[in-house]
Amino acid sequence: TRLFQQRERERERMSGERKEQQQQQHSAERKQFNELQTKYFETTQKLKQLQSQFQQKHVDKQRALLTAKELSSSSSSSNASGEEGGPQANLYKPLGRGFVLRSRQQIEKELSETVKKAEKMMDDCQNQKTFLEGKTQEIERNLRELLQGNEGLQRELHEAGLLGGGML
Repeated sequence: TRLFQQRERERERMSGERKEQQQQQHSAERKQFNELQTKYFETTQKLKQLQSQFQQKHVDKQRALLTAKELSSSSSSSNASGEEGGPQANLYKPLGRGFVLRSRQQIEKELSETVKKAEKMMDDCQNQKTFLEGKTQEIERNLRELLQGNEGLQRELHEAGLLGGGML
């Protein structure tokens, strides 16, 4: 019976150690989940900001193109009617709440530069968007791998309201 008691105590000790190891592993997995979740939210926020910047640059480009088109059509219509409106004509350009007098050539050059800058920024945004979308997919894949086969973590996250009805 003494031998039996020693074996029983040894089993209980080992069982306690296993439980402690499982809790430590579970804690590490929970920490890893929280880190991945934070990265996911940060990345999606960056994507939203990037999409907003892209949209703003697209609007800037369209506005500059439309203004340039109107300038060229007003120049050709005033030339046909014999009025002064050629490339040497001075025009008013809005600046804040006021206007400044500029030559038509200078305004057309500034509009062209605005279009080029907007196109460059749109290309940069597109490249960053592609990178961030790849990063988001990688984070999603890592989250799935972490949760797959880890029912204890799934249950804990579901109870905490961090995980929907099923796995990701």
